[in-house]
Parts: sequence; structure tokens; C-alpha cells
Amino acid sequence: VPPLRTVGSQSKSLFSIFHQIRQLNTNRDLLGQLTKREIAARYRQSALGLSWSIIEPILLAMTYYFLFSMLRGNTDQMYAVWILLGVLIWGCFAKTLMGVVVSLSANSTTIQAVYFPRVIHPCVKMLSNIRITILSCSVIVPIMVIGDLPFTIHLIWVFVAIIMAGLLGFGFGLIFAPLNCSNRDMEHLFRFVTRAGFFLSPVMWTIDMALEKGWGQLTLFNPMAVPLTLVRDGVSGTSPSIELSWIGYSFAFLLVSWIIGAYVFERNQAEAVKYL
Repeated sequence: VPPLRTVGSQSKSLFSIFHQIRQLNTNRDLLGQLTKREIAARYRQSALGLSWSIIEPILLAMTYYFLFSMLRGNTDQMYAVWILLGVLIWGCFAKTLMGVVVSLSANSTTIQAVYFPRVIHPCVKMLSNIRITILSCSVIVPIMVIGDLPFTIHLIWVFVAIIMAGLLGFGFGLIFAPLNCSNRDMEHLFRFVTRAGFFLSPVMWTIDMALEKGWGQLTLFNPMAVPLTLVRDGVSGTSPSIELSWIGYSFAFLLVSWIIGAYVFERNQAEAVKYL
């Protein structure tokens, strides 16, 4: 009987993030194929297919606009657009976070059947949600034409916001993905967190509204406040309305959460999958 050998490699240091990046780069072809499969599976047996990535946020924005604008008497004509952008960016974060948290437990059959770096599973969730969100944001183009909004270089902030939202969900989700293998309460907890965070983050409202109420600065401690505001600044064609220090804070939060998440994931993944 040949001796058992270790398959794959692990890093259990605070530099695990670089180990994960190397693994993802080495397996980038597999990562791309699995991401395409994830997107196709999400809209399988659907007559409208990927069109739902555009239809769904429009329907949600119309519903929220009616509830929060028409019923409350908000006269800002752009309010519906700001809601739509908020729904799209928050959806990218929330779906990525939930997908990453359950990425190991949801792929138990694959993990038990064949080995490849397990970080690919949560990364597929992040990349698929980023791609779908970018496609969903294409609905903003005709709205900008109708609303006579300028197409400027500041539109780059839309893509920055989407990537930030995806990475925030990815890094934070990595921390709890191994724990969800042995304790499925994590899945239910984060379902509540994403729903509560929807109302506690500037999705249905803006930073300017919060500043008028006197608690805008407190809101900026929420790392999702920056991408939610950047995407609106990008569409309106203006420079970031948030101070550079707060943008740096959000990027730092993103990076630290990814570093901690990579460390926790790599340290606990081998033990965690034993519960699958």
C-alpha cells in the first residue's frame, strides 16, 4: 500500500492572502469555467435567462420608489435612480457574502469527489455576482440618456464600487465559511444580517440625507457606505463626494477583512470539510 500523501498546499500564516491569490492565478482557467457555470445555473430553465439580472432590479427599484418616494412625498426626480443603484450594489455585496459563507457546505459533493483549491468555491460566488451586477448596471445607460446625465470619466467609480462590494462580501464571508460547515446557524444569521444591513446602509437613502439629519458622519463607519455613494457619484458625473480619508478607510477595511478571512479560511478549511 503506497503511503498517504498530502494533496494541495495550505498556508496558515497572516500572509495566506498571497497564497490564495497564487492558487487562484494558477487555476484561473478552472475558475473561469466554474464562474460561467455558476451564472448559467442561476438562470437555468428560465425563458428570460440573463435578462432577469436587469428586470429584477428595475422591478425592485419601482417598488421601493413607490413606497419611499410617492408615499413619503419625496420630490427628487433622481431618487428612483439612486434607489436602483443602491439595490444593485447592496445586492452584489449581500449575495456575495451569503454565497461565500455557504460556499463549502453547498459544494460538499464536489469537495468530497475531487480536490482543487477550496478557495475557488467562494471566489466563484464573488466573480459571478460581480459579473451579473455589471450586466445589471447596463440598465443605467438608457436612464442616463433620458435624464440627460453626462457620460464622464467618473463612470469608472461604478466599476470601482461593484468590485469593492464584491470584495467586502468575499473577505468577510471567508471568515465564517469554515464555521458554517459544522454550524449551519451561520447561514441563518447572515441572512438576517444582510436584510438588516439593507436598511442600515445608504441603500434606500443617501449620505446627503443622513448629513441633513445630523448623523451622516456616523454612517460612514459602515464600509458599504463608500461604494454605495461612489456609484451614485459616478452616474451623476461628479467627483467623489466623500472625503478621501473615508474612501481610504473603506479600502483598508476591505483589505483587513480579506487578510483575516484568508487566514481563518486556510487555517480551518481542512478540519471544516470533515463535517460535510
